[in-house]
Amino acid sequence: MNYVGLSFEIPNKYGTYLSEILDPLPYTEFLWLIDDDEIYKIVDGKLHEGLFQNTNNILSGNELYEIANSCSQYMIFITLRAFNINGNIVPVTNYQEFMESDCQLILGVSDCSYVMLWCKDNSLISMMFNDVQEKGFHNLQYITEDELIEGKYRID
Repeated sequence: MNYVGLSFEIPNKYGTYLSEILDPLPYTEFLWLIDDDEIYKIVDGKLHEGLFQNTNNILSGNELYEIANSCSQYMIFITLRAFNINGNIVPVTNYQEFMESDCQLILGVSDCSYVMLWCKDNSLISMMFNDVQEKGFHNLQYITEDELIEGKYRID
């Protein structure tokens, strides 16, 4: 079976889950397109302004990680696409476009808890699987190429 990603669940509570998910990835090797997001900073235990409110929608890996690790937040949804630094940044909405593009990785979070990762590098998928297991996140499963071709997992 050809694995092309992972799905798992993070806790539906305040935290720095985005940076925890990014930790094992070589995030500095990519430019990150923030497509859609609703993530709030937590200030004095309350929802505050959006985490990416004052940023461009394309960030270096260092910029993305710095922001994601800067404070506690409440993540409702986000779609991040990682492109080669000198790659062509284009919209990617399905598996065929993903495979034909310079996009190397797609990370999506929906409904506060559900995480989906598509990746072209099998070693990164294995590394992420181990990291997610170690962190104790729930319902960890591999995503197969057949599932993506059939449209079981979508990018919104």
